[in-house]
Amino acid sequence: MPDPTETPCKTSRFFPDLPIFWQVLGMALAVLILSLAINALIVLKAPAPPPQGYTLTEAASALKTGQVKLKTGRTLRTERVSEPPAFARRQDPELAHPFEAFVRMRLAKILGVPEADVFIDGRPSRGSFSGRPGQQRWIASGPERPQSPDGPQKNRPEGPPERGADGPRDNLRMIVRDFRFQDLPESLNTQVTFPAFRAAWKQADGTWRVLIPPRPFIEPWQVNLLIGFLLTALAVTPLAFFMSRHLTRPIRALAEGARTLGFDADAAPLKARGPKEVRAATEVLNDMQVRLKKQVESRTALIAAIAHDLKTPLARLRLRIETLPEPARDKINQDIAHMDSLINSALGFASAEKMAQTLTRLDLSSLIEIVCEDNADIHEVSCGDIDENITVLGNDMAIRRIVTNLIENACRYGDGCEVILRARENMAEVVIRDHGPGMPTEALEAVFEPFYRLETSRNRDTGGAGLGLSVAQSLSLSMHGSLRLENRYEGGILSGLDAIFTLPRL
Repeated sequence: MPDPTETPCKTSRFFPDLPIFWQVLGMALAVLILSLAINALIVLKAPAPPPQGYTLTEAASALKTGQVKLKTGRTLRTERVSEPPAFARRQDPELAHPFEAFVRMRLAKILGVPEADVFIDGRPSRGSFSGRPGQQRWIASGPERPQSPDGPQKNRPEGPPERGADGPRDNLRMIVRDFRFQDLPESLNTQVTFPAFRAAWKQADGTWRVLIPPRPFIEPWQVNLLIGFLLTALAVTPLAFFMSRHLTRPIRALAEGARTLGFDADAAPLKARGPKEVRAATEVLNDMQVRLKKQVESRTALIAAIAHDLKTPLARLRLRIETLPEPARDKINQDIAHMDSLINSALGFASAEKMAQTLTRLDLSSLIEIVCEDNADIHEVSCGDIDENITVLGNDMAIRRIVTNLIENACRYGDGCEVILRARENMAEVVIRDHGPGMPTEALEAVFEPFYRLETSRNRDTGGAGLGLSVAQSLSLSMHGSLRLENRYEGGILSGLDAIFTLPRL
């Protein structure tokens, strides 16, 4: 076994061994600052999103062909309906918004149809037009007046905005009122992107073609935000991984050391390393290990001393009963033999842990076959499927004792047994399968307690002292293995008990 004190848990040169609280707090703050910095950089450096409307030429093309691909990558579509849309029914050309009147006039001109057959719905917000520099000045919302092809307009009265039937006229309304649409350049149709608007075109057959503005699933600013989230996750993941490894390294080392101490009572104490909390836990674990070791040693020494001291009185009893009548002598000899069996079981239990302290490389397949053959002469046992070339690290005498004890129990209570050896991933499983009545579920764990007997009569002919399974489990744990009992069911009917002894494979 490797020395647990050599578990790699070096102090980081970047982070001192601060308490875990401060390290977690520092990691959280670092992740937060990095996330905010990345998203702020994206907001400040991201290019402006492309205009989301369409030109008059694109709108006219969609009305003619049914759909058109916009510069933004979206598709502008139209639909044919038999009834005019609501905005066409309620629209009065005389009271139309200047923008709607302008778009209606220009769109009808591009389509080559009368203005009476075209209806527009959509009023722009301030500053919502887009085009090449110098070509959007005529329509941008601002204090400047547009320039006509004939030169700057003169005698424009200064003062507050004029009022109309529907309220104060905005700059756009005044621009359109004073400007001659027919003098605007034709390039306006393709170079200026207008905000999305709806349009209806009455066909000769009485049907209508209605322009449907594209409804984006996600807006450009949302795309930038999602990109920021993705970049933040990509940037934060390495930092979080590094910090998590740094935080968990001493905890993993402590867990590995604690596991080693659990198997080896004589293992060296763990070295206190890492954060303050981990060092405190290590010291407590070392103190607990010392106390447990003393307690186990005291219990084992007490059992061994009592068992050893009882050998002498039993030997004297055997000598003194020689002068007794034969019937009485036989009964007393039976009692002495039973007491001697109890003493041997107690001595075996006391020495079980020491038996498995020396572990060597063993061919488990050959060893199980030999144990089966040795027990076949005195018990009803058979070798089942034995996987070949299974190698483990264990103690020869300890494994023999475990398997022999399980075979004896199976033959005593289960009417014979079958021994199976199989490889399961990184473990080797020895299964002693009997065909008896099984065991109550609540007793599957209790039978491993010292001096526990499922048969409560304490009849010397129906069982031992109740230490066999305790010794077997202690031996299996000392070799880093395990021992458990499972009831076996076939077709929903209890058909026997499986004792499963596992060891790590090499």
